[in-house]
Amino acid sequence: MKPNPGGTITGEAILNREKEIESIWRTLQNQSVVVTSERRVGKTSILRKMEENPKDGWTPILYLVEGKEHPVEFVEGLYEILIEEKLLENKFPKLKKFYTKYVGGEQIGSWKLPQIKKNWKPLLDSIMQDIIESGQKVLLMFDGLPLMLAKFIKAGEIGPLGTMGFLDTLRELRNKYEASKNVSFIFCGSIGIHLIIKDLKRNHGYNSDPVNNMKIISISSMDDEGAKKLCQKLSDDAPFQLKEDNGIFEYICQETDRLPFYIHHVFNYFYETGEKVITKKHVDEAIDFLLNDSNDEGFFRHYLDRIKTYYDPVVQKIALLILDSACQKDDYWEEDDIINIVKSHMEIDSEPVKETLDLIWSDQYLVRNIRNNRRAYRFRYAILKKWWKVNRG
Repeated sequence: MKPNPGGTITGEAILNREKEIESIWRTLQNQSVVVTSERRVGKTSILRKMEENPKDGWTPILYLVEGKEHPVEFVEGLYEILIEEKLLENKFPKLKKFYTKYVGGEQIGSWKLPQIKKNWKPLLDSIMQDIIESGQKVLLMFDGLPLMLAKFIKAGEIGPLGTMGFLDTLRELRNKYEASKNVSFIFCGSIGIHLIIKDLKRNHGYNSDPVNNMKIISISSMDDEGAKKLCQKLSDDAPFQLKEDNGIFEYICQETDRLPFYIHHVFNYFYETGEKVITKKHVDEAIDFLLNDSNDEGFFRHYLDRIKTYYDPVVQKIALLILDSACQKDDYWEEDDIINIVKSHMEIDSEPVKETLDLIWSDQYLVRNIRNNRRAYRFRYAILKKWWKVNRG
């Protein structure tokens, strides 16, 4: 198998992740799921693997929604993918009934007409009714949903009010149709739908909890066995010598935090440099290349951009101060010491610092440990800590 960092991974190239996938399938027996993690950790690959290997009679539909800029585009795209997957064999009796009501013709054509854009809610509801009446068990996986919602908020035609209405509609549909056990949902995204909801609550008076009855499942590193298996696959046909018995696989897994995206990058570096015998020194060179790459092929700036884009200004300042200091620490850093450092740079109470720590912990920047009944934190990923130290420390 050739390395493919950042490319589409399908079929047998999607290794491991059985534990995460089993957890998602098990949860879907009772409730819908929010799948969350940072970019390039492997969320979409997990959804593709579920789509390719459905369980318990489900028909999974993976719908990439990030590029949609209006709710009616979301509805149109859902209709098109259901047609593409031949799920309803182009029947859609309920949808066509409503479309005829608003347009006057049964043949579904333009979705850009004002009367269609205005009535996207009943059109979406009619699609859901058609799915239910098809008799199939359909799993709708909306990948990139938080980014789509962020676009909605900024769009003048929709804005925060329309985005709140869209979120409430998705909740209403889940509450209305999930009880049938014939439809369930996965919401997936790299910035975390909680950040969108938090912004709407804080800045726009949103008072709903649109995903509080969904199970949140965070995706992180591969397990050790899976990461080593990926190393083996990527070295099977490689034009260089690389053997597990000298500890090189273990070293690659350690230096990449067992994240498949970075494992692919390391092997891609080996291919591009043309080395014939790979040593730990070459692994270090591959990691250093990613840390110092001006094009940011490792997508590390996503972690910084997410804070600058989605965090409130004061929280942003606190978060960056904490992370800029944490990258210098060799071990866990106790919460009281973190609070004192922040207070030495800002006139602020302890509570906002604690809230910010909780946020960057839940957003996967940090991991937390409890020692002697005291909270302590460090970077979740050593490779991100190294990047932060090189570029921000």
